[in-house]
Amino acid sequence: MGETGRSIPFNDFACIADVYDELVSWAPYEKWVGALEKRLRRRGMKKGDLLLDAACGTGLSLMPWLRRGYQIVGADACRPMLERAQARVQAGGYTAELMLQDLTALDVGRPVRVALCMHSGLDYILDEAKLAQAFRSLRGCLEEGGLLAFDKCLDTPDFYRDEYSDTRSISCGTAEFHYRWDRRRRLLEQSCVVTGNGRRTEVLYHLKAIAPEQLDGMLAEAGFQMLEPVTTFHVPDPGMGIYRAV
Repeated sequence: MGETGRSIPFNDFACIADVYDELVSWAPYEKWVGALEKRLRRRGMKKGDLLLDAACGTGLSLMPWLRRGYQIVGADACRPMLERAQARVQAGGYTAELMLQDLTALDVGRPVRVALCMHSGLDYILDEAKLAQAFRSLRGCLEEGGLLAFDKCLDTPDFYRDEYSDTRSISCGTAEFHYRWDRRRRLLEQSCVVTGNGRRTEVLYHLKAIAPEQLDGMLAEAGFQMLEPVTTFHVPDPGMGIYRAV
């Protein structure tokens, strides 16, 4: 599956959907959701509330909420990723409404209590006008007083690092990553090459950082009040901010 030869797609998850779970096997979704649930419950979320998992991918971020007894609507713009999420939900014996939708044009048909966008879902939006539209789109899905929780790359000194490479073993062979930061354009560039069993898939990803004060302005304009700010991503703490729809 995926692209072959020298064609390198950009910010494309379809060509790695079959190995995506292995590529992010380091991510402790259960712990992330467990910690976030406690914070959201303190802000008014109740067990059994209807949640939107925006950019839900293969369902890794969605399943912990189902296991905790919440109703879930999942949305993602990549059909192969969404199909894997559906298979995961069904295999677990749960039900969830999954929709093929872009972050900038969400319409789940009814207001939700909480909207979530976890693990860099918003970082792949490189145009600031489209990012602002994504926040307006998320606000449109929430009931008044509803909660939004998300993580975001922040244009602060600790976002930038020296470039480095990493190689991981996966079921079909190996995955090679190279990470490079561009301070001028406020980008993290991540290349991924998956090889093995006659396959070679290359993908290039760009993640955009935004200044905290600019992010706060976008959210206020979209109709949100900050309850807890976004902070720097770390594996033990993904830096999820919490905002209230007003």
